[in-house]
Amino acid sequence: MIQVEGELPVALKVLDGQTEIKSKKVVMRQMTAIEYMQSQADTEAGQYIGIADLAAMTKLVDADGKEHTISYDMLGNSSRSNLDYLNEKVIELKAKEAAAE
Repeated sequence: MIQVEGELPVALKVLDGQTEIKSKKVVMRQMTAIEYMQSQADTEAGQYIGIADLAAMTKLVDADGKEHTISYDMLGNSSRSNLDYLNEKVIELKAKEAAAE
């Protein structure tokens, strides 16, 4: 599976049970066609497709290497710098995928 890793400009927080995880480390993977269509189907009225797609492709990685889902609201309510950074990562991911073919 093709992926890229990086660090967000601004940390995101996620709850893992009762524990709050704060991290900047992310991994982004290219979605399959089915995952992409499911992501689109799960988008709610008033949500932006671009944010939903980035959230679906990206996981937050904690200090132990465990991956956590990034929700639409987590990403949408974070810094715009995070959105810009992840959009750059999509370009990197697409280039990596094209080079692998």
